[in-house]
Amino acid sequence: MSAGSARLGPIGLEAGVTRGNAWTLLYAAFVTIGLVTGMAILTPYLLTETVGIPEQRQGRALGQLTVVGELVLILAYGPLGALSDRYGRRIIYAAGFLAMATAYLLFPHAGSLTEFTAIRALYGLGIGAATGMYGVLLADYAVEMDRGKLAAIGGILNGLGVVMLALLLGALPAIFVARGFSGPAAAQITTAIAAAACLLTALILLAGLQRGAPTGAVRLPLATMLRRGAAAARSNPEIALAYASAFVSRGDLAIVGIFTVAWGKQAALATGMSPADAIEAGRLPFIVAQSAALLWPLAIIAFIDRLPRAMMLGLAMAIGAAGYLAMGLVEDPLAGAAIPLFALLGIGQISAVLGAQTLIGKAAPVEERGSVIGLFNFSGAVGILILGALGGWAFDHFGPASPFIIVGALNGLVALAAIPVARLSRQARAG
Repeated sequence: MSAGSARLGPIGLEAGVTRGNAWTLLYAAFVTIGLVTGMAILTPYLLTETVGIPEQRQGRALGQLTVVGELVLILAYGPLGALSDRYGRRIIYAAGFLAMATAYLLFPHAGSLTEFTAIRALYGLGIGAATGMYGVLLADYAVEMDRGKLAAIGGILNGLGVVMLALLLGALPAIFVARGFSGPAAAQITTAIAAAACLLTALILLAGLQRGAPTGAVRLPLATMLRRGAAAARSNPEIALAYASAFVSRGDLAIVGIFTVAWGKQAALATGMSPADAIEAGRLPFIVAQSAALLWPLAIIAFIDRLPRAMMLGLAMAIGAAGYLAMGLVEDPLAGAAIPLFALLGIGQISAVLGAQTLIGKAAPVEERGSVIGLFNFSGAVGILILGALGGWAFDHFGPASPFIIVGALNGLVALAAIPVARLSRQARAG
């Protein structure tokens, strides 16, 4: 950290980053995952009330939506990261929220799964810009020794955003139906509220984030930056490991956001609830998981920057494996006995995300950070694409716990892969 650089509490900020920029990023941490996850919670309700997809086909419909959304991300992440190196993160971040706002307004007017899927593609582009820029800015704003702390604080705010924003959106349809609105009308009002929140956020980001290209970034042609991002993985095993962890940990977020709510909704419908009441009651597994994910960063913030990054990642992915594999023990997702298991799921989810984020923040070189983290997010998009499609098929054919078991096994494989990378990193430091 250069002399005169600002600080935000215990976090040293990179040269040129102001406290106002950092506070805006923390606001973004609060709203980004909350508004992204809000759509995951609302989707089963919208598929029932506005598109008319029967319950026995919703696993496949969710898988299809995930595949299309992630195909968009796969095509967009690399170019978005490279463009952000050239023109600045704030423009791309704000544009992502504008795309999300437009999609939120359109979703309840879809008359078929095809139309809904097309809107999901637009929404996926917005998610790519928003979540991609959030990850890049974590690395841009904090000095290397404090990036784990900023990621952990961001993880806490992510959890708060999910609990306060996403769960609020999930509760709104039942509130409006109770006040006499029809199911489709309740969906339209709910998504309009979400769109307004996205628009407000876009304006705040434009006003508060650092202007221009990041300090130290070199303006190179897009193709050159993307090639360098890929070359970085070949020359640095920590970057390659980070890409593998992104494949699994971003898939983690998709699996938790999509399938816990769908699982809980199915269990609630089986008791005779209406769709609006079922989506509200069915949020319980997600609420438990996200509440645990909200609190867990407090337990690791003190040592996240003390352990070597690859070692921290291996530990985080092992915890993730335990959380996801525990879903195989759940019989009724709405029963009290399932609460500790869903809490462990939330701990595993946030551990994997933080481990991946801190490793890529350390390993990505500053002059190619947008490109490297763009390909990191690209790897995550591929993970969601594959795990979402596979999970949707498994959900319908083998039961609601099967998507979680698949992801748990992959978490375990990445944890094992981290062992030799951590050994190589230790040898390089000693040499």
